[in-house]
This record gives sequence, C-alpha cells and structure tokens, in this order.
Amino acid sequence: MPHHLTAHIRTTEGSDPDSVRRELAQLQADTQKEAGCLTFQIFQDAANPTHFVLWESWTSPDALDQHFEHEHTQRYMALNLTQVEKIVVHTPVNQSTS
Repeated sequence: MPHHLTAHIRTTEGSDPDSVRRELAQLQADTQKEAGCLTFQIFQDAANPTHFVLWESWTSPDALDQHFEHEHTQRYMALNLTQVEKIVVHTPVNQSTS
C-alpha cells in the first residue's frame, strides 16, 4: 500500500538558502530515481525562503526506510543544511483508515 507524507524542514543556523536549494534539487533528482519512489517534490516557501516542504509518496513504508540507506540521502543529511520541523503522514480520502 502506498505511503504518503509531507515533511516540513527549515535551514539550519548559518546555512545559505541558495546552497540549500541547490542541494535539495540534487536530492530530489536522485531520489526520484529510486525504485520505491512514486513522488518526491520539494517546494520552497515563497514568503520564508528558509522553509521547505517535501511532498513524498512511496510504494510502502519500507521503501521510505530504504531511501535513508541510499548514498545520496546520507550525503545530503551529512551536510546538515536543514532540520525537520514536522512530518505528516497522509491517507487518501477514499482509503479506509481501519
């Protein structure tokens, strides 16, 4: 069953938003090639350029777990350019929650 979520992130203290944008764009391009990735898009807040939202859909929760094992994900995380503020898991309205 697909796994859908949004992640709200912000730049860490001292990170340049333009550098963060470039690195996130590369992460997005690499992640979209992963076998378990259905959707992976990153948007920058137009009113606050230090905030970003990731829209993600994965084939399963395991596919998301595997995402964090990929070299490109580990490389991005090691840069420490952003930190997670909130993650929201979503269920389609036509899908039973029980």
